[in-house]
Amino acid sequence: MPVQASNLAPEVDRRFFVLVALCGAVTFLVMALIIFFGIRYRRGSKASRAGKKMSSLRWETTWTVIPLFIFIGIFFWAAKTYFYMLTPPADATEVYVVAKQWMWKIQHRDGRREINELHLPIGHAVKLVMPSEDVIHDFFVPAFRPKQDLVPGRYTTLWFKPTKQGKFHLFCSQYCGTGHATMDGWIYVLGPEDYARWLAQGSEPVPLIARGERAFHTLGCSGCHAEHSTIHAP
Repeated sequence: MPVQASNLAPEVDRRFFVLVALCGAVTFLVMALIIFFGIRYRRGSKASRAGKKMSSLRWETTWTVIPLFIFIGIFFWAAKTYFYMLTPPADATEVYVVAKQWMWKIQHRDGRREINELHLPIGHAVKLVMPSEDVIHDFFVPAFRPKQDLVPGRYTTLWFKPTKQGKFHLFCSQYCGTGHATMDGWIYVLGPEDYARWLAQGSEPVPLIARGERAFHTLGCSGCHAEHSTIHAP
């Protein structure tokens, strides 16, 4: 199993292992009965094959009511977690995630933007507000467990609280076209000091015009296209 790196991971894992144990127990019981009857009534055995008409309302009621209560219990147990996962806390920090073929565009409330990366502080709830620009995508971080579809024409949300520092893989788990396998990224969960340092690096974002001018000179465009260039290209 992937590492548990969010507050929701233990809840999801508990239900997963309970369902595996329950299904495993039923499978073991069925296989044991198959093997038992296969040996007892094999060809050539002396076991009686006389048809016996047996009917017991008590047994039939028991094996119907017990599984019914088990399944109802599992339903309410899972529903409790499901609604908990749908209700972010009031102090959750909103982060906007836009999916498109084939990348993740992320913007923080303070204007910071990231591509295929998301930096988060440990121990603080985060609410992702997510639209899609083209087709259905799916935001999935295995270490956090929950995942959410991003649907064109609507906003979906997903929240979690990172509980472990580190670098965690982000995937699109919904086939979205030929570049689906390359649509991934990384979630960086940082401690308070490291997160403050990361925020400080972008506290004074470079204006778009200044970034364009820097690229204009860095890429050599000014040699031909600047006002006073020796080569007068348009």
